[in-house]
Amino acid sequence: MSQATKERFLVSPFLVFFLITGTQVGIGMLSFQRLVMKEAGHDAWIAVILTGIIAHLLIWVMYKLFAHSPNAEDIVSIHQRYFGKWAGFVFSFALLVYFSLLAFTVLQTYIEIIKIWMFPLMGAWQFSLIFLVLTYYAVLGGFRVVTGLCFWSVVIPLLTIFPMLFFPLEYAHYRNLLPIFDHSIGEIFSGAKAMSLQYLGMEMLLVYYPFIKQPEKSLKWAQWGNAFTTLLYLSVMLIAITFYNEEQIQHITWPTLTLAKIPEVPFIERMEYIIISVYVLVVFPIICIAVWSASRIAKKLFSIKQRRFVPMVLLLLFIGTLWFEEKEQIERLNKWISTIGLYIVVFYIPALYIYVTAANKIKK
Repeated sequence: MSQATKERFLVSPFLVFFLITGTQVGIGMLSFQRLVMKEAGHDAWIAVILTGIIAHLLIWVMYKLFAHSPNAEDIVSIHQRYFGKWAGFVFSFALLVYFSLLAFTVLQTYIEIIKIWMFPLMGAWQFSLIFLVLTYYAVLGGFRVVTGLCFWSVVIPLLTIFPMLFFPLEYAHYRNLLPIFDHSIGEIFSGAKAMSLQYLGMEMLLVYYPFIKQPEKSLKWAQWGNAFTTLLYLSVMLIAITFYNEEQIQHITWPTLTLAKIPEVPFIERMEYIIISVYVLVVFPIICIAVWSASRIAKKLFSIKQRRFVPMVLLLLFIGTLWFEEKEQIERLNKWISTIGLYIVVFYIPALYIYVTAANKIKK
């Protein structure tokens, strides 16, 4: 493949800003306040900042991992180089399964919201079929198409949904933020652990890294994307703290959606319907890039074309939709996948970086 041909499949470094933000801000934005405030109370905003700082360090570690493996294209190449053929296969296959389950979890959670708020009588499989058909066409369009979806998943909701969340400030009680540092370090770290689940998705950088032009120059854009994500979460958290009290928010499943009901427009009675409809632009790119990442790993592991593997993944996701329809099942799946993702991002990636660095020094 010529260099000019390769260039057609690459994206500019600044687009990593939208890839990072687009994968970090997902369905968790609608409910994260309840989970974090359960641990850290009105100091939850401190936990948000702490989590953002940790995410900055983890992004730096991922870039350093590739800097220490200059000839490795992606995480699959790193696994095979430093763990051998069979052990590397196991690690890479585990990531393939994780990304597939991540796409399935995001899909099911969003469908649950649609059913509860908008169409309670419709089956989950109908929405799933529509989403998966669209995912098929988007993923087969290539990584540049998926990147374009991430771009719009940041721009359009930022201009339409985000401004609506400031209307509740008219009824805000700013004394809810006081006293500051009223909770222990342990409670704040527990809140940061709950908050860290919302940053999952940035680990897909390990797969699409070779599709970035001059990837070493994209580090600053990845860090800016993470900073912007932290600013979004911090803003929504502060609004929630000043509008709800600690006891009240524990009885609200989706606090952000409830905040969106505050604005009143004469010709729109249910504003949350608009929010949920626009939010498909936030959820859909995450499903696409997760499926793309899984199919990319499969291509490297099994020497199979992505366009052949994608239908197989989507078929399995559709079959899963028929089995996971109860709210309790979806909540357990969310908790399970979030815990796995947390261990991958917080423990496995730094451990892999330490191992690669040590292996390089021993070889020298």
